[in-house]
Parts: sequence; structure tokens; C-alpha cells
Amino acid sequence: MMTFCLCYVLFLTLPSIIIDTLQIRHIKAFAKKQAVILQPKDYAISADYSLANLRLSIISHIFEAFVFIAWVSFALASWQDFLAEEAALGFIIFVLGFVLINAFLQLPFSAYKQLRLDKAYGFSNVTWQIFFIDTLKSFALIAVFGFLVLWLLLVIMDYAYWWLAGFGVVFLLVVLINALYPTLIAPIFNTFTPLNNQNLQEKIQDLMSKAGFRANGIFVMDASRRDGRLNAYFGGLGSAKRVVLFDTLLEKVSSEGLLTILAHELGHFKHKDILVNLLLSGIVLFALFFVAGNLPATFFAALGLENNHATSLTILLLIAPIVSFWVMPLIGYFSRKAEYRADAYSAQLTSAHCLREALVRLVNENKTFPHSHPVYVFFHYTHPPLLDRLRALDKLKQA
Repeated sequence: MMTFCLCYVLFLTLPSIIIDTLQIRHIKAFAKKQAVILQPKDYAISADYSLANLRLSIISHIFEAFVFIAWVSFALASWQDFLAEEAALGFIIFVLGFVLINAFLQLPFSAYKQLRLDKAYGFSNVTWQIFFIDTLKSFALIAVFGFLVLWLLLVIMDYAYWWLAGFGVVFLLVVLINALYPTLIAPIFNTFTPLNNQNLQEKIQDLMSKAGFRANGIFVMDASRRDGRLNAYFGGLGSAKRVVLFDTLLEKVSSEGLLTILAHELGHFKHKDILVNLLLSGIVLFALFFVAGNLPATFFAALGLENNHATSLTILLLIAPIVSFWVMPLIGYFSRKAEYRADAYSAQLTSAHCLREALVRLVNENKTFPHSHPVYVFFHYTHPPLLDRLRALDKLKQA
């Protein structure tokens, strides 16, 4: 038990805090230097906002370590005694209860960030009512999808190599959720209306035609109801693909800038980056199920747990953050390379100059601090730092 707790602290909590601390020192050092990309006032605000988020992150890491130790030390064993029955319902309640309790324990951090921190810096428009309703919806989705997934896993877990079949079931569900997200899940939280701008719609459709991309509609999302940041994305798989534009993006970015951003997203489609991301996610899932399915009986005994289906899946969920933390640099590496390719594609399809201006506009509106420590980038960034992206675009213009 102590070894398991020590591994969590040494391989997740401690490195996470060290990396956040490096980023804090890096931002403090550059905050004193001349502003780049942003205006001096916004440069200072973005530095303060980044520092506040990092301090919150450190507190969150420490809290999560205490929660982990509590689960491993006594809570799981107590939870197991409470649900000692071997019936299917007991199995589902044990695992789903673990997930919901963890989600509930994270609510104070989510509430503070959305209702206090982000609001103080002018990003969040979330009210207590919106937060409460969103929380209820999220918990309902976790309960419904969690019940279905656990029921499917329970059906196959009596067979040999259950972890292999379990991986296959969960991975197929991940693909299915990606396909259905824009049409079934996203509308639960946001309102999507067809783009009411014929001229812009024709330009977007012409852009998609050049890339060989077909979408099931172009929609505007009411992002401003919760957040002031700008974004756009292509959601879904197959015939369910749709173009989604944040209403904030339409308000703050020119049509030319918006087209370069969409061309960047089309670059991901052209290079099959979504499929690569799904493949990488599949590798992580496979590793988790392999470990959970091959733990020795002595491991469960040391934690005071029975070696059964419910405890195996719960251990999988406990070790998932550790595995994700160390796999993230690999995923981030491929993701950052994909972003450079997508930028190059956008520059080819539209204009490197327009893309450059659009990226700078996004950073200014989102008040993203332009400097990051290389170690922090290595572990956490799925996109290259803006300064690196701008240098790459400048090289394209010179080529």
C-alpha cells in the first residue's frame, strides 16, 4: 500500500509540481521583459492569469495526492465492504460510485476556476445557475454512459483475457463518442444554429471543396454564454462531421482570418491527424487494460481488496493519471508536429500572412502568455508556442 502511494507521489504529484514551478519561474522572469505579441497591459494580465492558474494547479495536484492516498489506505476497502455483494448491480455501483465521488471532489476546483478566477480576468460568463445545471448534466452523462460501459465490461470479464476484450469495447466506444459528440452530446450543453451568413458560408464551402472535405452543415455555437475565448473546430466522424464556429470568433476575427483558421483545421483532416490521435489513445487504453488485467493477487491483498472485476477496473482508473502523465509527452510531440503541418497547409490553401495575423489575434483575445518553459511545453503542450509557429510561418514565406 505504501509503495503504491509512494509511486503516485514520485511519478505524478512531485514531477507535476516541479514542472508547474519551472513554468511559474519562467513566466515571472519574462513578465519583467519587454512585451511581445500582446500589448504591455495585456501582456501583464496574461502573465498574472497564467500564474494564478499554475498556483491552482499545484494545489490541485496536492489535493489529488491526498485523495489517492485516502482511497488506497482505507476508502476502497470500506467501499468494498459496503458493496460486498457479487451481483452485477454491486459491481456497477462500486466502480461508478468511485468515478462519481472523484468527480464530486473536483467540483470546488472547477467552481473556483469558472466562477472566480476566469471571471476575474474577464473570460468566464458562467453563473452559479449555469454551473449547477452543467454539473447535473455532466453527472447524468457519467451515470448513463458509465452504467452502459460497465454493463458491457461485466458481460466479458468472466472470459480469459478479459482485459483485451475490454480494451476493444472501450476503444470502440471512444470512436463512437467521437462520431456522435457534435450531434448528440455537444447540444446538451450548447445551442448550435446554422450559420446565417450566405457569403461566408459559400467561402467556407469553397474552402472545404478544395480540401475534399464534406460536412453535415456549418453551425455557430453560443460559446459566449460561458466563455469569451475564440475557437472553431470540425467535429464528428464520417457523415456526422460538422463545422462549428464559436460566436465569439465571428465577432472578433475577420472573414479572411476565420478562413485561415478553418484551413488549419482542414489540414488536420487532410493529414488524418484525428485518426492518429485515436490510435495514440488506443495505445494508452491498451496499456492500462493490460496492466489492470495482469496485476498479481498479492497486489490486491496488500490493499485489503478482493481480486475481482470491480477492484480491477478501479485500480485501472487509479493508475490512469500516472500513465497519462508519462504518455502525454509522446502524444504532445506528434500533436505539435501535426500543428506545424496544419499551419503549412493553411498557408498553402489561403495565406501565410492572414494565418499569422489570425493567430496573433487569437492570442490577443485569449490573452495567452507567449513564453513557456521548454519542459512545460514538452509535458503539456499539444500546440507549439505561438512564437515558434510564427517563426515557422515566416520560413514558409521566405521559401
